[in-house]
Amino acid sequence: MALSPELKAAWQKIMQAALSGSSEEVMRLTCGTCGGCLRVVFTGGERASFTIRCAACSTGVAFDVEAGAPPWVESLGPDITTGGTPS
Repeated sequence: MALSPELKAAWQKIMQAALSGSSEEVMRLTCGTCGGCLRVVFTGGERASFTIRCAACSTGVAFDVEAGAPPWVESLGPDITTGGTPS
């Protein structure tokens, strides 16, 4: 199922914030599909990865990166749930 341009843009913004956003920015993230809370997991290593999934509708994305840990991991830890709108 293809995503609409609006949903693609929303999830691109979420992915970009996960890669380089501040702690405050990441904690304000909501699901690009339904507005729910997001679980964001960063797994470090030679080839680091992210898994981002909505707690309400289960929409999500997973991707690998070749960069180090994003800035928010130091203060929030590698496995967080954002504020969003609880289901």
